[in-house]
Parts: sequence; C-alpha cells; structure tokens
Amino acid sequence: MPPARALPRTVASVVAAALLLSGCALSPTTDVTDQQARDRFITLVDAAQHAAGGTWQVKDDPSPRECAIPLWVTGARIPALRTGPAPGDGIEEAAGRMQRHFTDSGMRTTVSEIGDVVEVRAETPAGELLLFRVSETAMTITGESECRSA
Repeated sequence: MPPARALPRTVASVVAAALLLSGCALSPTTDVTDQQARDRFITLVDAAQHAAGGTWQVKDDPSPRECAIPLWVTGARIPALRTGPAPGDGIEEAAGRMQRHFTDSGMRTTVSEIGDVVEVRAETPAGELLLFRVSETAMTITGESECRSA
C-alpha cells in the first residue's frame, strides 16, 4: 500500500488519465470557429425547411441558450425556430420525407407520435439537434447548435 501522502497524487493521476482517455476536453465538439459552427447549424435548419416544402416564417431567437460542456464548463447553443404551413401531402408523408432528409444528411433520427403530432428528432455527430414536428394544421422546425464555450 502506498504511503498516505502519495494517495492524493495517485488519485489525481488516475482521474486525469480517465478524463483524457474518455475524450473530455474544454474545447468545442468541432474544430471550426464559433461563426462557422453557427453558419453550419443555420444551413442545416434552412435545408430542413427546404426539404419540408412550403412557405416558412423564421422566428429564430437571437439569444444563445446556456449548456454544459464536459467538466461542467458553461457553454452556449444557438437556437432556431421555424414555423410552416400544414403539410400538403399528409402527416406521414411529411414525417417520412424529413426522416429520409435527416438520415441522408448523416444525422441519427428517431420518430415519435405525441397525440396528433409526429416528431422527427435528428442529431448530428457534432451534437446539433433538430426537431421537426408535423400535424394536420402546421409544421415546425426547432433546433439548437452544438454546445460551444461561452
């Protein structure tokens, strides 16, 4: 057994090694600038809007939202909100089209039914999140960019 005074150093070394091996870091998920990350996210939202079809209203909130980066460092996400018309080809068709669009764009998707609304959730490898919701009366796209250092 190591001497009592060596124990804190040993514990610190083990914790540091675990953090390094687990990939925890204080840097953003991707190696692009904050502006490039924002532009990439808005491009994803615009592409989803285009894939859904119809005329959309941009209601993006200019205020970033707080998030936590590994090791409890405060970060920020850029939010997006788009509202659109009722789907021209039905709920199931619109949801299926959006799921294909998200999957073809390299995102992981899940589909859920919430009452009379179908939700297609998509997440990029960088941690960007898009939610497409469709009902008989409207479509919405909401999302958040990857969490970046504040």
